[in-house]
Amino acid sequence: MHPEAIVRASLLVPALSLALGLSACAGGSTPGAARFDPAAERGQAFAARRCAGCHTIGLDDGGSADGPRFRDLSRRYNALSLQKRFAEISQHGAGMMPPITFSTAEAEDLLAYFATLETR
Repeated sequence: MHPEAIVRASLLVPALSLALGLSACAGGSTPGAARFDPAAERGQAFAARRCAGCHTIGLDDGGSADGPRFRDLSRRYNALSLQKRFAEISQHGAGMMPPITFSTAEAEDLLAYFATLETR
């Protein structure tokens, strides 16, 4: 291997480690796992776009949400129950909640995000 390539490769690992470490420090009340799992990140982004108007989607207790907090839902329902609820919500809504159509992939991402809330 060429000496310059060895030097570049040896600098790449510390740079990536630093970037990963800094990203772990960022972010307020976002669950830690959501910052590293792409599916959970997408689920959190979906929740922020489509659910945060009525639900508290993070770990905090703040907000005057009309709907139940995601943290409480993650404790009340297991993954299979959540999956069924998401299908019902997508088709018919739930109580005062109107139907919110989302894809299977979006439902899986939302499940991944809920899993990060269970561990907190």
